[in-house]
Amino acid sequence: MLHKCANPACLVPFRKLRQGKLFLVEKESLEESTLRRAHRGQLANRIEYYWLCDQCAFALTLSYEKGRGVVTVPRFDVAKKKPAEAEHGQEASANATSRTEQSA
Repeated sequence: MLHKCANPACLVPFRKLRQGKLFLVEKESLEESTLRRAHRGQLANRIEYYWLCDQCAFALTLSYEKGRGVVTVPRFDVAKKKPAEAEHGQEASANATSRTEQSA
């Protein structure tokens, strides 16, 4: 059962599916993998659910790392957008400053 955001640094509790992003991860242990080959794939994989709150899902996604399991990693598309958003924010504040100077 989901209790909180999958980001270990975040304590936001899970409350609603429509908030944040839900991840379904198919897990298979080494023992299950061996049994699956013996039974020609008839065993069902175990599904685990992970959830990132809205704020974490904006900047992070989940990835599987061998030896560590499911971990949070930065989203590359957000890292590329941040400088443009920062520039846009600077332009907006510069425009506001120039408007204030013009009205004075």
